[in-house]
Amino acid sequence: MNLSKKKLLISIFLILIVSFSLLIRVYRLSSIPLGFHIDEASLGYNGYSLLLTGKDENNQKLPLYIDMFGDNRPSGYHYLTEIPIKFLGLNEFSTRFPGAIFGTLTVASFFFLAQLLFKSKKVSLISSLLLAIASWHVVLSRASAETIVSLFFIISGFVLLLFSLQKQKPIYCFAAAATLSISFFFYHTSRVFVPLLFFVSILYLYPTWIKSRKKYKISLLLSFFIISLISFSLVFLIKGGAGRFSQVNIFSYPETRLVLEEQIREDGFSTIPVFIARASHNKVINYSLTFASNYFDYFSGRFLFTQGGLPNWYKVSGLGLIYIVELPFILIGLFYLFFSKNRYYKLPLIWLILAPVTAAFTVDDVPNIQRTIVIFPIIELIAAYGFVIFTNRFKDFKYKAVVAFSAFFLIMNFFYFLHQYFVHSPIHRNWYRNEGFGQMVDLVKKDYSSYDNIIVTKSLGGVYPLILFYMKYDPSQYQKEGSSKDINNTGFGKFFFVSSACPSIDRDPGFPKAEKTIYVDNGSCPDYKSLINKEYIYITRKDGTRVFRIVYE
Repeated sequence: MNLSKKKLLISIFLILIVSFSLLIRVYRLSSIPLGFHIDEASLGYNGYSLLLTGKDENNQKLPLYIDMFGDNRPSGYHYLTEIPIKFLGLNEFSTRFPGAIFGTLTVASFFFLAQLLFKSKKVSLISSLLLAIASWHVVLSRASAETIVSLFFIISGFVLLLFSLQKQKPIYCFAAAATLSISFFFYHTSRVFVPLLFFVSILYLYPTWIKSRKKYKISLLLSFFIISLISFSLVFLIKGGAGRFSQVNIFSYPETRLVLEEQIREDGFSTIPVFIARASHNKVINYSLTFASNYFDYFSGRFLFTQGGLPNWYKVSGLGLIYIVELPFILIGLFYLFFSKNRYYKLPLIWLILAPVTAAFTVDDVPNIQRTIVIFPIIELIAAYGFVIFTNRFKDFKYKAVVAFSAFFLIMNFFYFLHQYFVHSPIHRNWYRNEGFGQMVDLVKKDYSSYDNIIVTKSLGGVYPLILFYMKYDPSQYQKEGSSKDINNTGFGKFFFVSSACPSIDRDPGFPKAEKTIYVDNGSCPDYKSLINKEYIYITRKDGTRVFRIVYE
């Protein structure tokens, strides 16, 4: 086969892989995952608010961060939703669409990352294929996860960086810095991981670029400075830059300090010398052990291959994050990369080692899928490399049978994931994704003008973002009323939020008085006799359990 035909064939395969990845990321996107998480609702509504008013729900003009339940989130994804909302309206599909598109683009970008590292079309195509069908990537791409967009810019940025190193072109170096910096506006952890990986990579590859022209060396160092400066500014110089890290880091988390205090108190009842007690139990040791425990959690078999990680709404029943059939090839890939003398071959190992560092400093929802998303594509890359090494080194019939069996098992793993995700996930533990809120708001919306007040229970979690989203509540009106977070989440418009699970039964003097009221109870509320002769409707989940009871009075 001549070179042009080979390139054409590779291009066709890549197009097919990318097309397939797009299909499985947009198919039934509005309904799977079933329900709508409050984070998604907030992303969509703030995008809607920015589109119509140029301000977020908190009346902040063109914000860099948006306060979502006390967590200052980078606003990048919110702005991305404006385009699909403009043309498709405010709904689940338009909110999830940016994640699905950038997830698909990452599959293409990943091909070029593998190509620049290994100079192998086989490794590149298999890497893209593994990412296209990876359960973790499909799930996050379909769930309005800001981190999936951040990952695209991280991978694309390092593609440009590697290209600049190999071509010695300053323009690509600055393009890499710009692309990597964009990732900072989508997810917090990239602000530590990107500068760290950039620095360690160029330091390790020092022999490959030190003899370059002075112009390129200056551009490389300047690019690192730009990335670091932007990261530092976003985290430390802008209000809210630390985001939720300020709440969940190991140094400020109460549980971490409590363990240390308990150890010191227990030492007080013993007869050991004070200096031994202080040497054994101090902040350095305690925080180091917590960090180490968190760090190695991200390499556990339970996290990677069997159960997955947190938050729970990203879990797929019966599956981990990496298909178990990939494990032998991951081990083969790790072995050959470790002993390789090619410096570029060591970069995946460096990436792998650094990937969990930022996440290991946090203690809430550990191990966390989003905070350490950068670890998964590199594992897929190592698996692809290991597979190619195995097929090239072992060509006997029995080994070909192993390869065929592995390929078959991978396909079965993938179809099992599709079954679990599209068939079981809508039913299995669906309460994590607020199923039923859309139906509830649709019913209430029909009678909104006919009733004076709508009293809604908060017992099922965050209420106001979902109601804002499904009501398509006028952002300018909401901004005038003030964010519900500023008024203790008591409500807006005709909505009044209460802690009581059953407001139609547990009447409170603080409830607003009106002739006509709709009560939205928790679906588990008992059927008291007080409901006789009253109109009420139950909203049920797909598994038949009750979510809400709507009482008209």
